[in-house]
Amino acid sequence: MAETLFPVFDAACTVGRHLKLQANGPHSTSDLIADLDHYRVAQALVVDSMSREGHPEPGNQRVLAATAGQPRLVPAWSALPAHGDDEQEAPEAFVARMRAHRVGALFLYPQQYRFSLQDWCVDPFLAPLAAAGVPVFIDFNEVGRGGWGWDYTDWEAVVALCRRWPELPVVVTEYRIRQAQRMIYRALDTCPNLRLELSGLWLHRAIEYITAHWGAERLVFGSHWPHLGHHVTLTTLANADIEAADRDRIASGNLRQLISWCGPQPSPAVDWPDADDAYAAFGRSGRRPADMRFWDNHGHMGGRAPHYHLSGCSTVDGIVRDMDRLGVQQTCIFSFDGVFSDEQRGNDTVAEAVRRYPDRFVGFTLLNPHRGAEAMQAELERGAAMGLRGVKLIPYYQDYPEEGPLIDLACQWAHAHQQIILNHHWGSPAQVERLVATYPNACFFTGHTTTAYADIMRRHANLYVCSCPLCGTRTCEEVVAAIGADRLMFGSDLQDLPIAWGLGPILFARLPEADKRLILGGNLQRVLATHSRPA
Repeated sequence: MAETLFPVFDAACTVGRHLKLQANGPHSTSDLIADLDHYRVAQALVVDSMSREGHPEPGNQRVLAATAGQPRLVPAWSALPAHGDDEQEAPEAFVARMRAHRVGALFLYPQQYRFSLQDWCVDPFLAPLAAAGVPVFIDFNEVGRGGWGWDYTDWEAVVALCRRWPELPVVVTEYRIRQAQRMIYRALDTCPNLRLELSGLWLHRAIEYITAHWGAERLVFGSHWPHLGHHVTLTTLANADIEAADRDRIASGNLRQLISWCGPQPSPAVDWPDADDAYAAFGRSGRRPADMRFWDNHGHMGGRAPHYHLSGCSTVDGIVRDMDRLGVQQTCIFSFDGVFSDEQRGNDTVAEAVRRYPDRFVGFTLLNPHRGAEAMQAELERGAAMGLRGVKLIPYYQDYPEEGPLIDLACQWAHAHQQIILNHHWGSPAQVERLVATYPNACFFTGHTTTAYADIMRRHANLYVCSCPLCGTRTCEEVVAAIGADRLMFGSDLQDLPIAWGLGPILFARLPEADKRLILGGNLQRVLATHSRPA
């Protein structure tokens, strides 16, 4: 018998051929249903890609056809604050037609369709929506220019709209919320009718923090399918450190209440098959077998950052509690302070964590090449004296050339001491091949997922790729096909991203269990047996 699962209702799915659809990429209702089955998601609110990126009216018609006869799919529309009936009917008639077709929600794309959320532009259109209680999703991401990016939402405009229409349910959805949460907190304080769709909230313990301070009713589960997979958000929610009742509200209850304005939406019974394996079962349920353990090659320590709020477990004890809860046995760590400011203070923080939990953390000395060769060498020696046994580079954020000459100084140290050296990004394939060949005793980690070095990895055994991030519906499988399961390592980017967010794509990957075991710990354990060993 299949296990009992908490119900999940996805608020953010798009179907239909879209601008950036790749060959054989998922986009159809059948593709969506297959993924809902794989992740055991009961229902989805669906908008058509034409409504999202072309023009609302043809997309609104298409989504009705796409969801017809699909009890697990609820249609959503988009709209324009247009004048006259050559583009869109009058607002009252539009809302009446939504109700007649049981359309659950309305999406507004102000940047895509070049309109303002100010009163002079949208208020005549919003009046009948507010009167009916139609939930309005607001998405400022624009398709086709510069990728999806992050932090596009105009929070001043959103707050002003929420204040003008306090009876209107407003849900902000975005590809990624990264550096805006200090404004978001104030927006949640100011606007009781404001909610966040969850797929863009890639922030460590953000679910826990918002639930504790504003209530679970302010969050709505969504995946942003097909541009993101269900795995990241689903695993994060399933493993969130909140009450089960709050989890259930976020997973489905809040959305079900929001779309009830046009009548009750029945919850179809689904006979779920058993999970693919124990890893997928953990990702979906949040119930981890006691002997399931993970090793993490990418974590930050420090508890403070300039661009975003690090919520909840900002202390080393809090991080260890989260690691215990999620089954992370050991993590390679480096500082936040060194990324943005003073690397010496950051390395002191990392050394203190290692001193207190020597079996849980492998500390890396973070360097800043702006200091010059002599200071870098001195910091490496100071870090080693404090028990740090790896090297961290992040010139991308420090505004130092990725292929600058002092990168070699760090690699030479790692080679001479047979240590791991992790860089946010190593630069061109030619640069990477030169480094791994010149310094063969060092073990090179690429801090974020890439397949750009796949050919080099076939020629050199001392280069690995961190799994952070594996956002797409099949990205984990694609990376493994390119570089092999034995060269990909789980990395959470903890204190920046949720630990479970990074686990999800691997737990749910359509891969043999043996491959998952390598990625989730076996590869890092093997490297730690030969590199960055304790003094």
